[in-house]
Amino acid sequence: MPPPMSVARSFVASAYVSREDADEALAALEQLAREQLVSLDDVALVIRTPQGQTELHQRHGLAVGEGIVGGGVTGVLAGILLGLPVAVPLAGMAVGAGIGLIDTGIDDARMKRLGAELEPGRAILCALIRDADWAKVRERMARFAGELVVVELTPEAEAALAEAQRQAGAGGESATRSE
Repeated sequence: MPPPMSVARSFVASAYVSREDADEALAALEQLAREQLVSLDDVALVIRTPQGQTELHQRHGLAVGEGIVGGGVTGVLAGILLGLPVAVPLAGMAVGAGIGLIDTGIDDARMKRLGAELEPGRAILCALIRDADWAKVRERMARFAGELVVVELTPEAEAALAEAQRQAGAGGESATRSE
């Protein structure tokens, strides 16, 4: 389940010339998450189709159906242990559905606004990051460098990236735009 809304998180959105490029960057970011170098609360691709439609492809977050199944399984186990095999699973399913309705990830309306600004055929990778080894993320994601369209970093993330940039001897600032 995603963390409470009070947890400081960084939001990064990077535009790519094609969906394929965004998919490659997403695969690399998910690999960093598997290696525990980045903690992702939500990840999504925003695609502008050749027909001009905006599509959202979210990777994280709990859908209502997933919440119902997860709550039901938990309820069955609790029902067996407590001797209430019907009532507890139903309650678990209801709680799971409620959890699935609460979207604490990236705001869909915000992603749709970003997608509306894209040229047809292009894509944006959006990531909501709770924690990261920013130096390693910067190093490993450099080859996928899309155009940063939104960057909202926690103060800790800004300091870590500045230190990584200083150590790399890159110097200078990258141009970013915040919403």
